[in-house]
Amino acid sequence: MGVDSNNLSDHLQQFTYLTGVGKAKRSFMQLIWLLCTWVVWSERINRLFNNVVTDVPKLLDKVKLLSLKWLTAKKAMFVYGTQMWWSNPMVCLGIG
Repeated sequence: MGVDSNNLSDHLQQFTYLTGVGKAKRSFMQLIWLLCTWVVWSERINRLFNNVVTDVPKLLDKVKLLSLKWLTAKKAMFVYGTQMWWSNPMVCLGIG
């Protein structure tokens, strides 16, 4: 069953609860969903007003980089670097 395309909260619920796991993973999935939404919105603004188009792999890298920055800011003991985060973020969070 799909979600209502006009209701963002339905998309968030579907994305975060499809994993069927604990609160830590669900919270991480919410972060990823919000970052994806932010990156897509920012890309839309860049395309409309600055006539700049970024390819999809670079947009994905933005999501990864922003999530790493957020986690390192929130967790003083986050010891994994960019390479480990890029290759396996779930292991870095201890939920993989």
